[in-house]
Amino acid sequence: MIASLFVSAVAIFLGSFVAASPQRAAEIWGSEKLYKLSPEKKISFVRWYRLFGILLCLAGVLSVVDCVFFARN
Repeated sequence: MIASLFVSAVAIFLGSFVAASPQRAAEIWGSEKLYKLSPEKKISFVRWYRLFGILLCLAGVLSVVDCVFFARN
């Protein structure tokens, strides 16, 4: 249970970071691809990064809810 909560906390943290600052996250983790894209495709790439961050954060929150409220002894 502790490991699951830790992984969920990491997912929430990373997801929040990516959702709040997708341009910066894309520069860190997708820098090679980001710099090769045209300006129009770069905007789309950053939007998909934001969506990924939102989904990652939501998955972390749902995992915490599952661990805390539906824990089986």
